[in-house]
Amino acid sequence: MTDTINWLEVRLLGEGDWIAVETLCRLCNLTLEAMTELAELGVVSPRGLSPREWQLPATALPRLAAAGRLMRDLGLNASGAALAVELLESQARLERRLRELERHLYSAG
Repeated sequence: MTDTINWLEVRLLGEGDWIAVETLCRLCNLTLEAMTELAELGVVSPRGLSPREWQLPATALPRLAAAGRLMRDLGLNASGAALAVELLESQARLERRLRELERHLYSAG
């Protein structure tokens, strides 16, 4: 019996980085069909001629991971997951803004 060592490569990804669609599908536990639907719904903006050749911005990873979890764990379809991701991101933005306003209010008074 031979032992296989799997190496985990860690690299920080930034706004200028792009990831192959097959890698994102694997990381987010999404099928290519689901990824295509999410792209059609505007969740992500891929580049490339056909879905199998797509590359997606690294910044899309959190959105796609959330959509994948919603689809898998809650049984949402792509449309439902896209809406939920938008609402969750909007809520997070509003909470950040509220914290900023509270800090400003308490520091002024």
